[in-house]
Amino acid sequence: MIETAELLKKVRKLELITRKLVDDVVSGAYHSVFKGSGIEFDEVREYTLNDDIRYIDWNVSARLNAPYVKKYVEERELTVLLMLDVSGSMSFGAAGRKVADRAVEAAALLGLSAINNHDRVGLSLFCDRVIKFLIPRSGRHNNLRLIRELVSAAQERFYGKTDIAQALRNACGILIKRSIIFIVTDLLDDSPELEKSLKIASRRHDVIVLHVFDRRAFELPGELKNVYDAENGSFLRFFNRRSQQEFAAQALARVESKVEMCRRSGVEVITLSPEVNTVTALVGFFRRRMHRRMRRSS
Repeated sequence: MIETAELLKKVRKLELITRKLVDDVVSGAYHSVFKGSGIEFDEVREYTLNDDIRYIDWNVSARLNAPYVKKYVEERELTVLLMLDVSGSMSFGAAGRKVADRAVEAAALLGLSAINNHDRVGLSLFCDRVIKFLIPRSGRHNNLRLIRELVSAAQERFYGKTDIAQALRNACGILIKRSIIFIVTDLLDDSPELEKSLKIASRRHDVIVLHVFDRRAFELPGELKNVYDAENGSFLRFFNRRSQQEFAAQALARVESKVEMCRRSGVEVITLSPEVNTVTALVGFFRRRMHRRMRRSS
């Protein structure tokens, strides 16, 4: 377990690094795509000639014998939930270059972007169960705790299988308003409920998967005979090179099928491979999304 002083040092370092990236590049792209665009009911007031008749509240008007309209205000504050996969497979890679390290970096960038946008931000750490859930809130205390939990998660040794479906059901049961849900995961999930849960969640919320991907996890060295499966806690035995290649090809195909499943379920996917800079990938996604929205509205 990481010491408190060391953890706080890492919190400050991550916050400084990601805040600079957010301020310089990511935040503007995030704001342009996710700025508050919904509306909330504010009050009922008497109708004027400049009002749109579509907003007349006929029930109130009938009771008061005069036309009244519903007034709405723009909803500025969004609700953002960061769901971070902390299952065993996320520990793949050398120290400082684990899949989990890139996942935490991406989650921190998104979290700080949402914070800069004055949004409510929450966090769900999950594997085959929800390890920790921070209710989406705004405020400095909540923001510092969120970053601290992300940094602490990156220092842990991850265990257990991946069950995105269960984590999504838990999140959707807690989130009252329509929210933006970022799921940061390697998609090594064999849950039969995954597609159903993604479809249900995407009908109510804006769900985006950040697929943290390292192809080296499927490129087994020829001399390797035993492989430890961090998701199942068991060893896989290979007797020849052909069996290694078949296993790697099947594992890669399963992950690619999960990406296609996400898209089929109405969920957008951002691929974060080691060859692509995290900031570049996020900003590119935000800009493409903004351009699509502009084309639809024109």
